[in-house]
Amino acid sequence: MSFPPIRTDYIIKQSDQNNDYINKIIDEAIETYSSQVIIYKNNTKILDIRNKNSDDLIETYSITKSFCAIAVMFLIQDKLIKDENDLVCKYIKSWNYGKKKDIKIKHILTHTSGLDTYWNYDEYMGTDVTALSLAINKTHNHNTKWYYNNTASQVIPTLIKIITKMNISKYLKLKLFGPLNIKFKWNRDNKGNDYGANGLSISANSLCKVGLLIANNGIWENKRILNVELINKMTRKRINQTQMKPCPLFNKKTFTGYGYLWYKYNDMLIAYGFLGQQLIIDKKRNMVVSRIVQPHWDNKKFIAETKKKTNTFSSTKRPY
Repeated sequence: MSFPPIRTDYIIKQSDQNNDYINKIIDEAIETYSSQVIIYKNNTKILDIRNKNSDDLIETYSITKSFCAIAVMFLIQDKLIKDENDLVCKYIKSWNYGKKKDIKIKHILTHTSGLDTYWNYDEYMGTDVTALSLAINKTHNHNTKWYYNNTASQVIPTLIKIITKMNISKYLKLKLFGPLNIKFKWNRDNKGNDYGANGLSISANSLCKVGLLIANNGIWENKRILNVELINKMTRKRINQTQMKPCPLFNKKTFTGYGYLWYKYNDMLIAYGFLGQQLIIDKKRNMVVSRIVQPHWDNKKFIAETKKKTNTFSSTKRPY
């Protein structure tokens, strides 16, 4: 695959050829090496940009975490847990003893668990992630500060597996991906455990399907998939911008809040991942937007250029 891509690498379908805003998005998508960009307005697709040399299913990195939150909402809907206020130690029995016994599921979902924030991607990808999530230490009091925690996110797939006896990918295939007819891949470790901090590969259009489900209050093709009360629970702002700023990973970002593993930017809901992968849901304007870029870590030009540009693509601005 040639890099950087040029305009002739793209297949572009748009509903309005003369819309200046849409044309600007097309230019920005190409300038920032996007592989797929999809925009829906009033449940109708108005823009479809695809690099014809890219894969259909692309790694979304930390967008995976937002799907972990969706899985927890299904646990509540299925009455497999009471709610997010359940103690984690109710299901992970080894947490009954010691500093972790008072951590609730909601503390994992809001990055306020107080668990060790150490993160090394290469070490994480080469370990038994279930064992890691069971053994992670608590380093400070829970519910006292917000600190983005990749490692603690792995607790959610571990809970799913303990409670449902299946990996999170299989559970979500039954509850979400299957009903929405979504193709996906989910990376797992050598022990067969699904990752939680990252791991979901999916298309931008499929991300938009999930966004449309949320925007339409849990209804897909006239069928109830997820209760609206649970969608509201998951997406309500629980951490404000002031609480997020002390985290060095976010002191220069302009997100205005955080829900359960979902970001808030004013009236928008955002699932966000490394390289600027994102799903944006704007219920006020009835729009759903997704943008993903396929990584090519064997390409030196890609590494250099993405460090400079990729995350600037509408990361905290309204992309239309």
